[in-house]
Amino acid sequence: MPTEPQNHPNQLSEHEEDIGGLGWGGEIGGILLFALSIIFMVGGWQLGLGVPTRLGTGAFPFATGAVLAVFSVLICIAERKGDGLAETPDWIGMGAIAIALAVFAVSVERVGLVPGVFATVIVASMPDRSLSFPGKAFLGIVVALLCWAVFIKLLNLPFKPFVGM
Repeated sequence: MPTEPQNHPNQLSEHEEDIGGLGWGGEIGGILLFALSIIFMVGGWQLGLGVPTRLGTGAFPFATGAVLAVFSVLICIAERKGDGLAETPDWIGMGAIAIALAVFAVSVERVGLVPGVFATVIVASMPDRSLSFPGKAFLGIVVALLCWAVFIKLLNLPFKPFVGM
């Protein structure tokens, strides 16, 4: 009676080798990140880079895009060298982060930096079941106060900590 060959846990079956695990998921992600980095770099270039002693408005987006471009290329290289088996994305976590970014964008001008950051942290941490709501609130307070200290007090950026102040 023939038996099927037993695969080692790290060894791919013939079917998995044929389809390449999850396929091109990692490379597609890396390519999308690279496209996003180009958008950041072009936008930064258009805003003006300035000079090393006096950076322009576009220096930070340009530098961020350049770093993202390097990381996206490294992701594509790692995916080609890897086993091709990627983990399933945490769609709920990714959705919470996307919603948190939208909350930040909408709330900072309307309610101020401190409450906007607090709301952002709460929304971003909602999928995390290991942290209780009081823990999430405490985390939100700490991050909001650190943002106030760094961006308003230390860097003197023109954010209002609270609307009306």
